[in-house]
Amino acid sequence: MKYSRLYILACIPMLILILFAVLSKTDWLLVIGEFTTYLILLKGFSRRLNFSNLNILCFLGLNMVATLFKFYQDVDMIFSAIMFFQMVSYIFLGREALKYTQREAGNKFMLLFFFLMLGVNSYFVSEHFQELEHKIVSLVEFVFYSMYYIVLFVLAIVCLIYYLNSYSRKSVFFVTLVMTILIADILRDMALYYLPDTSVLLLQNFLKFCGIIMAYQFFATEEKKLKLINLI
Repeated sequence: MKYSRLYILACIPMLILILFAVLSKTDWLLVIGEFTTYLILLKGFSRRLNFSNLNILCFLGLNMVATLFKFYQDVDMIFSAIMFFQMVSYIFLGREALKYTQREAGNKFMLLFFFLMLGVNSYFVSEHFQELEHKIVSLVEFVFYSMYYIVLFVLAIVCLIYYLNSYSRKSVFFVTLVMTILIADILRDMALYYLPDTSVLLLQNFLKFCGIIMAYQFFATEEKKLKLINLI
């Protein structure tokens, strides 16, 4: 068994702790469980990570800072700061994926499938955003959420292109990571604004935990061959 996989297994108690914290509504315990997960995996993947890579440092660093800020997330400005750190980290995540790309022209079927998937995802995100519109009263908050979801939308485009024209293990980790980010963020807003249900929070935090693991797997895996479709 790989050295890093032992540390992934060591994170299972943290997952149990996180889910227990959600059920008991103990926010500080949830933050400790999430941050400890980052630290355990950082130790486990340290041999495979290139710490001279700015994208790795910024993505992991910003998310760890955002996690620590969750101790004070009941304060409006702090919650906005958490989302800002996450939004910027997604830019570095997309930047890391684009670093390995080689552009090629896609055939008509692939282009059709791409735009079909893009349309379906856009529809569901727009429906979710319309629900948020009724709950968000501040213009500044609305603009901020718009920027946040634009970044997520761009990340989803990169993810779909990976899915259509890549066969590497690294791209599989990337697709899984982006899907967990998208769904977890939507579930977070659902629970916050219009569907405050414990089951939603449980699923959101489970996906968040899986996303942390996928992030380390993505950054630690070497790229063999990756091509993105030229859609211009």
